[in-house]
Amino acid sequence: MCARRTSAAWLGLAAAGALFASAGLARAQLRTCVEVAAAPAETDGLARLIRSEIDRHPTHRAASTDCESTLTVEVIDLGSSGGKWITGRLNTQVPYRERVGADGLAPAVERLLTVLLHNDPLVLRGPESQGWFVRQERALALHSTTHYGLEAYELAAPVGGTLATLPGVALSLRREIDQVAIGVRLAGAFNPGAEVATLHLAAQFDAQVEATFYFRPVESLSLFASALVGLDYQRFQGPAPLDGAGAIGVATGSGLAVTARVGIEALRISDLRLLCFLDLELPTFVSHDPDHGVIDQWVPAASIGLGVLF
Repeated sequence: MCARRTSAAWLGLAAAGALFASAGLARAQLRTCVEVAAAPAETDGLARLIRSEIDRHPTHRAASTDCESTLTVEVIDLGSSGGKWITGRLNTQVPYRERVGADGLAPAVERLLTVLLHNDPLVLRGPESQGWFVRQERALALHSTTHYGLEAYELAAPVGGTLATLPGVALSLRREIDQVAIGVRLAGAFNPGAEVATLHLAAQFDAQVEATFYFRPVESLSLFASALVGLDYQRFQGPAPLDGAGAIGVATGSGLAVTARVGIEALRISDLRLLCFLDLELPTFVSHDPDHGVIDQWVPAASIGLGVLF
């Protein structure tokens, strides 16, 4: 049973990885001409940079003739008080403005074009003859963004009549589109300082697939709810009564677990987001050690933590 559950968890992770890979496939590209309004000394260099960025996107290709779309970029320098800005417009659409930060002009151009090209009305819809899966895959490729995450959390689990607490860290990768995001998460919590003479949870590892829903996706601050499913590995240490009086043993349990998460995500309009969360994890298995008698218990867990997304 455990083997089947483990296989199912890894199949879920593989499916998520395939989804991430397929979202980056190139699509038919729109021929886009570039017009630059800037100081003469930086016009040529900025135009080359913009054309290079356009060619990186799956939906557009830089061109000088037979234009299907025209991108106009203007550099505005407000001096020491107002800073430097770049404004972009596709055809007659509403312009978008991006501040040039300490990281320089190139990252600002990348951010500007990400917004403009992903919202170009000429590529928002594909042919009506496309199937549902093709249209959804195209939407994910055009409008989604990728985020990497780092979390620190405290896990609590009832073991042997006491509440075990373990500090942990997690890495995550997600793609977000509109109100939803899908991703993968790897987490590990450790308890190296526990008393060996008493039963305790020494470590817990999780490899999960995550689906998240944002209640206010266009706001800087939003509540969110997530469902996670994946492989849960638990390691216990404590008295081993089947090995004799005073014996200490180690036991493990593993299988599928489902997790519900709620939290708040802040600074969603910036490049670095902050989040706090509360998790409730429910394993689908009972940790059982028939060889040494260390553990025979179902061990759910709850976690509270903070994280960053970038």
